[in-house]
Amino acid sequence: MKYVVIAEGLGNQMFQYAFCLGIRAKRKRCSLIIPLRKKTFTHNGYELKKLFTITKDETLLSALKSGFVSFFRLATRSFSAQGQERLYSSIGIHIVSDENKNFLFNADIAQDDNKNELFIGTWQSEKYFTNAQNEVREAFRFKEEPLSGQTKALRNEIQVCNSVSIHIRRGDYMTPQYISLFGNICNEQYYQQAIAHIKQNVENPRFYIFTDDKEWVNSNFKLDDAQYVNFNTGKNSWQDMFLMSQCKHNIIANSTFSWWGAWLNSNPSKITIAPKKWSNAFEKDDIIPDSWIRF
Repeated sequence: MKYVVIAEGLGNQMFQYAFCLGIRAKRKRCSLIIPLRKKTFTHNGYELKKLFTITKDETLLSALKSGFVSFFRLATRSFSAQGQERLYSSIGIHIVSDENKNFLFNADIAQDDNKNELFIGTWQSEKYFTNAQNEVREAFRFKEEPLSGQTKALRNEIQVCNSVSIHIRRGDYMTPQYISLFGNICNEQYYQQAIAHIKQNVENPRFYIFTDDKEWVNSNFKLDDAQYVNFNTGKNSWQDMFLMSQCKHNIIANSTFSWWGAWLNSNPSKITIAPKKWSNAFEKDDIIPDSWIRF
């Protein structure tokens, strides 16, 4: 049996769920574990069930009711990481982690049918669910009911023009906690190159800018034909991902949030532009699909 822990923010929760679907597509049993502690999640907590029309979720439900989930929650509350590893080992469960966060695909993951494995990590590569892309897209269909009237109106506008989303994430990336890892990668040069490429290859592009730092954008480059999208805040922030997915083309930040907005874009001729480097800590990664352009 395989178990995948769901944690952190929305983008990472989606990678973890997709990772589990990739395991299931190999005809392996896989259940999801959703910790009860709020500090396990960032931003707006556990969001998958609230946002998406996830229908084939019987393993998630059975996992929530299983004794193992209760055991997992007790272990995470009561033991250190080393203690948990020894505890799981004593009952025949092997912990598999990507804690180094180097964003490299590991082809050996979840290959042993005879092992009971607990996967703790973010699994940020499309290669983990290449064999389950249809299932992932089906799972991540946004629910229509929670969409605000403003979001629906903008969606209708986006769908009838050569819309291009631009995600500029600075806020938390410029704080001491994150700047050394993710800060200053998507700088003005990156966005200028990306915008120039779109203008060369898309007729009459209409830019939609999703940002938490409008002042910085205005100071560093001007787009007369751009519209700022800044009305989705707090628990409604996910609606920005929905709107990104409705655009014809996407310029993303080094953020799983806009990664998923671009990946869920169903335009067969879409142009997706991503930064050449995802993190300041690593030179290589497998997070960006081969068909995307990197600057």
